[in-house]
Amino acid sequence: MLRRIKSTIAFLAIILTSAQAQEVCNIHGKIENLSLSHTNSTIKKVYLTRIDEYNRHINIDSAKVKKGKYKFKYNIQKDEPTMLYLITGFDNGYIPFFAEPGEVTINTAKASMPLESSVEGTQTNNLYKRYKEIAERRKRTEADSVKMMQKIHGDTWLTSSEGQLHSNRLAASAAMQCTAEQIKFLLDNSSSPIAPLIMSTEIQHLLSDIYATQLLRSLPTSIQNHPYYRELSNKVLARQLKEGNEVPDITIPLRDGTMKHLSDFRGRYVLLDFWASWCGPCIREITNLKKLYDETREHKDKFTILSFSLDKKEEAWRDTIAHHNIDLEGWIHCSDLMGGKSPSAQLFNVEMIPHMILIDPEGKAISFSLSGEELVRRVKQILSGDLYYLNDKKE
Repeated sequence: MLRRIKSTIAFLAIILTSAQAQEVCNIHGKIENLSLSHTNSTIKKVYLTRIDEYNRHINIDSAKVKKGKYKFKYNIQKDEPTMLYLITGFDNGYIPFFAEPGEVTINTAKASMPLESSVEGTQTNNLYKRYKEIAERRKRTEADSVKMMQKIHGDTWLTSSEGQLHSNRLAASAAMQCTAEQIKFLLDNSSSPIAPLIMSTEIQHLLSDIYATQLLRSLPTSIQNHPYYRELSNKVLARQLKEGNEVPDITIPLRDGTMKHLSDFRGRYVLLDFWASWCGPCIREITNLKKLYDETREHKDKFTILSFSLDKKEEAWRDTIAHHNIDLEGWIHCSDLMGGKSPSAQLFNVEMIPHMILIDPEGKAISFSLSGEELVRRVKQILSGDLYYLNDKKE
């Protein structure tokens, strides 16, 4: 009897712990017109899709569409940030929404136009809906202005050079006002994850380097641990890659399947080496890297070689590491197996390999061009205490 009571208590404890560790996002969808865009069929199944940090779409659940309705129950793990997810399965786009605790309602007028769906019900989704309304108002204002000109001047004038110039001026003015209103909206709601996300995807590229940096700095500390803040920060830093500047905090996918970030190696010098198993010059450079590794072992707490492979085939990558005997303690090997499309390589503007960046303990670039014997000599010089690059900077 006592054993049964203990088992029951243990079982209840497991349930309670599980309940405390996660919350639920209930998604309720309704589609009025089920006809798809590019085929004669109708939508029969939809998918709950996660977007990973490499912008890949990963289906994590599916639901049948019954009488125009579908639903998902997504368990949100403890400390999981509010992120953008998708409802997919359409042949002409998808429905974006934010997964967070609560009830999310998605209304789709036409399965052929999923991006025009209305999403609401939770704080971030309601905020996102308000943000999108700014662009919708711009379209209406622009359309109303054109109709007014057409009414006053007629169709012939509207298609004339003068009419086109006037239309273009109105469109440009509306675009500028819309962008200004969007930025103000994001600044007024800067603690929401939509702020760094939209700043990253829609706003920062419209601004100069100085204003993009100011945009990043405008965000509060409360949002700076969010993945979307890291994404925005990396894009801003990537625009200003040069010696002496902070480098992007890229993701480091290790061979055991775990993830680190470049910032995890702060406090030590890092040689970030972009290479690939199929690259002849990269293979020839291994000799110098092994020499560098051997001659800096007494400073292993101050210096790390981080080799980021741009291979696509995992077996080729791993076999090359083994063949050249560079599977060594403290020599970090990583790859996202995305080749030249690797987001990390793109953030560092890697066009040719080997491409090596020497980084100081504060995460700032020392050099983008060192290689061979000069690389070995310069790293040893730095580790001996001669920070030559600081003197070069003063000059």
